[in-house]
Amino acid sequence: MQWSVAIFSSRETLQTLSASIGAILSATNGVASTVDVIVNGNQGLANEVSRYVETLPLVRQPRTVLRVWYVQIADKAHAWNQYVYDISPPSDIAFFVDGYAQVMPEALQLISSALDATPKALGASGVPTIGRSSSIQTELMLRKGGLHGSLYAVRGSFMEQLRTTGFRLPLGLYRTDGVLGAAMCFALDPAKNEWDTERIFVHPKATWKIRPLSWTSAADIRSHLKKMMRQAQGVLENLAVREHLAIQKRAAQNLPQTNVELVRSWMGEHTMRAMKTFLSNPLCLVAAWKLRRPRDRSDVSQPPLLITHVTFE
Repeated sequence: MQWSVAIFSSRETLQTLSASIGAILSATNGVASTVDVIVNGNQGLANEVSRYVETLPLVRQPRTVLRVWYVQIADKAHAWNQYVYDISPPSDIAFFVDGYAQVMPEALQLISSALDATPKALGASGVPTIGRSSSIQTELMLRKGGLHGSLYAVRGSFMEQLRTTGFRLPLGLYRTDGVLGAAMCFALDPAKNEWDTERIFVHPKATWKIRPLSWTSAADIRSHLKKMMRQAQGVLENLAVREHLAIQKRAAQNLPQTNVELVRSWMGEHTMRAMKTFLSNPLCLVAAWKLRRPRDRSDVSQPPLLITHVTFE
């Protein structure tokens, strides 16, 4: 058995990210693993975590390789694409983790065992347990399926299928887990395959912990407000992706290259639906207006930079 783990980070503090790395190293539990920390758009954090990794004792976790990468563009979708095509090593299971999530010690093994017992599943997801809406979200995932971006896994054979078909997440996308989950439920091709939530195994006991936001912290309040805006953007993205996959039955690998193209194309073709969405959620109107701003993607062709490589004995 060979695992790979991608930890995506951009705005986390070193304290938060190092806790996530430590939790992953514990959760690999002796399974041969390659853990890649991908920092996008934050050179300072990439350098900090690199120095931290180099101080870890080489006997920390046997049969584990730990690497730190820097991706120049501050865009998780772009970082995800670069991981899939330029970084990810061959593995039986690829795990994806947010840089602020500390996975529970048994989480990776629970997911691995579930995939072994469920050949039909192309991937699996953990569920949240911390936060005001975590119980509601968990119940919904257990009933309707889906991926949670903080902890999910993709079977190695499906990772290879993603690369073979040329599937990429649209640049700038917020709902990376939702789009990937939809692509998995259609097995990438809605014209040939019906929607099937059983293609994703949702494990009720695989979870993680995070530092809860403090309403007395100005930084946490700003973070929450920014998240609300990104979630409004995500509403528009979900509507556009649903149109592409579920209604038009277009292949997942034919999604537009950017979220701007994705959303604006949908709004242009469904003006009345867009207006109703803006009326029900005014933040979506603000999000649509922000998508009009030009984006500099001239560095998108730059390869990821390997900063640190440590092999534990």
